[in-house]
Order: sequence, then C-alpha cells, then structure tokens
Amino acid sequence: MNHKANMLLSTCFMVLTLSLLTPLLTWVILLAICAVIMQSALYFRWQEYNPSSRTVNLLAVLSLIALGWFGLSIGLLNSMINLLVIACSLKLMLLSKTKDFLQLFCSCIFLVGCGFIFALGIEAWIGYVAVIVLLFTALSLVYAPARSFRGSMRKSSIILLQAFPLAALLFVVMPQFPPLWQMPTSKSNETGLSDSVTPGDIASLARSSDLAFTATFEQRPPLAEQRYWRAMTMEAFDGKTWTISPRRKQAEAQLKTMGRRVAAPSTDASLPPSENYQLIVEPSNQRWLYSLDVSAENTNLDNPEMRRQFNYALRAARPIVGKRAFYLTYYPETPRVSEIYDFDYQLNIQYPMDSNVRTQAWVKQLKANAHSERSIADDILRHFKTNGFSYTLQPDAMPNSPIDTFMFEAKAGFCAHYASAMVFALRVAGIPARMVTGYQGGELLSDNVIQVRQYDAHAWVEALIDGVWVSYDPTSMVAPSRITFGLEQALADFNETRSKGMFKNLNSAELFLSIRGWFRQLDYQWSRLVLGFDNQTQTDLLKKLLGDLTSQKMTFFFLSLLGIVSIFLLVLFFPLRKKSTVPAHQHIYLNAVELVSNFTKVARENKGSTAYFKQVKPFLPTNAASLFNSLTQDFEHALYQSATDESRDSRSQKERAMKDTLVALKKDLKQTKAI
Repeated sequence: MNHKANMLLSTCFMVLTLSLLTPLLTWVILLAICAVIMQSALYFRWQEYNPSSRTVNLLAVLSLIALGWFGLSIGLLNSMINLLVIACSLKLMLLSKTKDFLQLFCSCIFLVGCGFIFALGIEAWIGYVAVIVLLFTALSLVYAPARSFRGSMRKSSIILLQAFPLAALLFVVMPQFPPLWQMPTSKSNETGLSDSVTPGDIASLARSSDLAFTATFEQRPPLAEQRYWRAMTMEAFDGKTWTISPRRKQAEAQLKTMGRRVAAPSTDASLPPSENYQLIVEPSNQRWLYSLDVSAENTNLDNPEMRRQFNYALRAARPIVGKRAFYLTYYPETPRVSEIYDFDYQLNIQYPMDSNVRTQAWVKQLKANAHSERSIADDILRHFKTNGFSYTLQPDAMPNSPIDTFMFEAKAGFCAHYASAMVFALRVAGIPARMVTGYQGGELLSDNVIQVRQYDAHAWVEALIDGVWVSYDPTSMVAPSRITFGLEQALADFNETRSKGMFKNLNSAELFLSIRGWFRQLDYQWSRLVLGFDNQTQTDLLKKLLGDLTSQKMTFFFLSLLGIVSIFLLVLFFPLRKKSTVPAHQHIYLNAVELVSNFTKVARENKGSTAYFKQVKPFLPTNAASLFNSLTQDFEHALYQSATDESRDSRSQKERAMKDTLVALKKDLKQTKAI
C-alpha cells in the first residue's frame, strides 16, 4: 500500500471527525484519534505492523455495546453517525489493502454528507470541498503512485471542476425535497433566545456576534427605531424569572383544535402600505420565528408551514435545525387588537403579591395621582429617564427582590431589567402587561438587506389599553442611542464595550471592518442563492426562463437539459486521440512500412530500414520500389541527422517531400493491386 496515500486519508478522516463534534460521543472521538495515531506511527516507521485482527474485533464488540448503551439518549441520526465513525476508525487500524482503502474512502465521502447536515455555511462548504479534493488526491496516489503529490492534487481538482457544472445544473432543476429524517433537538443544541428570561440573561447573549437571521425587503426596510423583531411573549412571572405561560400554550392548542385562526391584519387605506420580505433564519433548534409587528405569512409564495399565534408571535411547524427561508408580509402601524380579551386580561394582570413590596407601594402611590392608564405608563417611563438610571452589560447581582433592588438601589441594568420592572409595575397598577423578547435594530448589509445578530437581542413591554396592545420600550428612556444606532453606540455612551480582552479594540479597526463586511456579504449571498433556493425560488426562475409553465414547455425544457447533459458527458468521457509524440519523419516512414507489408505480406519485425527494403524489393513494382527506397533513405537521414545540423525550415521541407512520396507510393500500390 501507498503509505503517503494512507496518511493523507487518515488526515482527512481526522478533519471530518473534528468537524462532527456536535453529534459525536467523546469516546468515539478518542477512538478516531487513536486510529489516526496508529496510522501515523506506521507512516513515520515508529512501528512496523497494524494491530491484530483479534484486537480490533474486540474493540468493535466493546464499541457496539457502548454505542447501544448511549445511543438511546442521542437519537437515531446521531447514533448512525457515531456508528459510521467507529467503523471508519476500526477500518483505519487494519488499513493494508487497496480494498480497505476504497471502503474507507467511500465512508469518508459519506461523512462529508453528514457534516453538511449540521453545517451549511459558506465556511463549511469551502472546508468540505478542500477535504474532498484531498480525498481524491489520496485515491490518485493509490492508483498512480509514480505521480507527484502536486500532480495528483492537480488531477483531482480538474476532475472536480469538470463535475461542478453538472452538479450545479442538477441543483437548479431537480425538485427540492424536504429532509427524510428528523433532526435531534436536545436543549444543549438550542441557541439564541430562551423561552425563559431572568434579567441578565439577554445581557450575556449580547456578547455573541453570531448571526440570528437575515431579512431581505422588496423595498427599503423600516427605520431603525421601527425594527422591533418579535420572537416570544413572556406572561408568567414568579418574582424573578419570566416564562411563556403554560396557560397560553394550552389556550393556543385548544383554539387550534377548534379551527379558530388569528384574524388577518388590517389593510385599512389610512395605514401605510404593506411590504413583503424574506427571512433567512439561522438554525436554533427552536420553533419560534422573528417578525416585525405586525407580520403574517405571505400566502402568495410557497412557505414552510408556520402558524401565527394570538399573541402575535409566529411559530414554525418544526424546529429550525438548518438555514430556512420564510416569506412574510409586514403591516406597519396595524393595531394589535386582543382577540381573546378576557383571557389576555386575566393572564397578564397576575403577579406574586409577596415579592418586590417596595415597588408595589411606589406603584400604588403613582396610581393614586394618575388620571388614566396611559398616564401611569408615561409616569413609569419618566421615572427611568429622570432618576439616574444607566445602561450596562454588567449589572450587579440581584438575588433577592430583584425589581426592588433595580428600581431603588442599583439603578443600572440591561433591557430585560427595564422591561421586567415596567411590566411588573403596570400589573400592580391593574394594567395587563407582558414582556416581549426578540431583537431590535440590525445592520444594513445593503439598501434592502438587514442582518440581525445575537447582540441585537432585546426586550420591551406591551400593555393592554382599551383592548389594544400598546408597545413601550423603557430602555429608550435611558439609552436612546440603543434604538437608533445599536448596542455598540449605547454602550459607548456609558463608557462600556461589548468586546473583552485583547480583541477589545479590534471591532473598530478599519481593515477588520472591511474583511468582516466582505465575508458577511459573501455569507448572505450564499444563504440567499444556495441555502435559500427552495421550490418557490425554483418556480420563479423557471417562469423567468420559460414564461407560463405549461406541460409542453416543461417537457421540452427537461428533454433539452437531458440532451445538454448527455453531450457534456460525451465530450468529457469520449476517448480523444492523444497528440502523437512520434517525430513526423518516423510517422511517415511507419505508414509507408504498413502499406508495403500489406502489399507484399512481408512483416518488418525487428529488421532495420535498409534490410527491410532489400527484403521486399523483389515483391514491389519498379516505381513503388524506387519510391519506398527514397522514403527509406530520407528516414535514415532524418533519424541520424542532429537537430542542430539543419534549420527548422529545412526539416519541414524534407517532411513535406516525404509526405508527397508517401502519397505517390500509396497511389502506385493501389493501381498495381487493381490490375
């Protein structure tokens, strides 16, 4: 076996294993590392032989027992991936024959496919393409050991480049089927916002710059102060933590069973016109979506299944385990009317009577001097604005009576602190209120594209006044720049920064900003054109090419594509005549020998040119013998004449003369045979 090819294959296997850390068990990763170390020891001649088959078989039995034990807790898909990595590791330990190499090569190709289940970004695509090139390079080294590593890599790259147009064509025209498996959705895999919020949780999320979603608008997007992206509504409070109310979940399920749906958003002519936008959501292993208030499903386009809830949140039918595109319509300034008023009122008026008593006393005093529900809300906002509150990512711990501590002692917190305190105060005042979590703002990637990241996470307040949910953002009273210019500017106003350590000043470096902007643009285009390419996008593309999609047009289109693919494969794999490396004078002489041997039935075998002429001369017509003799002499002269003894023009003239003589010989022999 080719040890260089084995080592390259081992390296690829190790890279693939490390790229699958999420689904792999720790001991499976260690087994793979041990297998690669064993193969490295053979390559560097630290040991001479593979482990015995008995040892590997024992490892296989123990591994299967362990996988059977742990497999129940990680799901079927993850178990199968672990099984494949175990099989590759054991096969790598026994790698000695070409058959073993081919089996391991094919298994690594399957591991690349498994990798794409968990990572679909542009960086994953670049990395896995590089691994595939190295895998085919290793395969080339096995079947062409004399070829250099660089030559093998060049050959492999050319083959993959030739396959790329066909793969791209199939990607565009083949139906976009949904996945055939259900991804595991363990709590450890969930990212982004949580379905419970304790003030301080969102502050820790603000340290992350991971992408949450990308929104592409048909026209210009809303202004920054209008970009509130709703995810969840928190309506249950225990004095410290806000959660999605179990009663809300039960009510939504009952209403769905009854067939009752949320009323369509108002299209009153007095309101601003609606606007369509596409949402490309990053994987979160959660069901909730993000939408501007008020948004609804764009029914004119093919959408993944989703449901609009009575609390104005949107939920996908399945957990979002990969990048997915959703098409929504935004209805700005549409009133959020409570369609189940009694339920909403009872659910959002409750609060723990024995908690945060100082805040309760303050609110009761505030209520006594207020003349309306709206004035109470305004007074609470004014309290935040005029009493020395500050905005910070590093609030003090508030383990006991957190709202009292925040309102009257610490007076410093993140958005969730302000939202939590205001909702609690409104409920004490007898006004139904709830906390909304989601994102606010976002970075303009282009004129109509916004990218929202985890550090844009935000919390605000909704109060039920006169049957309509009214939004309040108490954070804007303390840090108005957070709403208009984003988190970084708001923190800078209070002499803070989101970054820590040695990378603290990197975010402001011009070169870093340029590189980051370029990569974000590349990632967006990848998400939009490749990951966002669904049935709707495919249909729109075909309509642009063909117009109305009639059965005749579709039949003609696919037959044409089949013909193009067939021609492409024919050109690619049809054995082309290789350019001859035989000198022209030798090629002409060999053609003459073939003519003479066919005429005289005397083979040349290993005879010299002069000896062969003497042997066939008696069997040739006089003129043909003279022509063949001339060709023989010209051939010997060209064969033994040094290339430096005559010019290129002189050699070309002699070769043309030999061709003319060959033509004359062929004509003479043909005429003689005819007679």
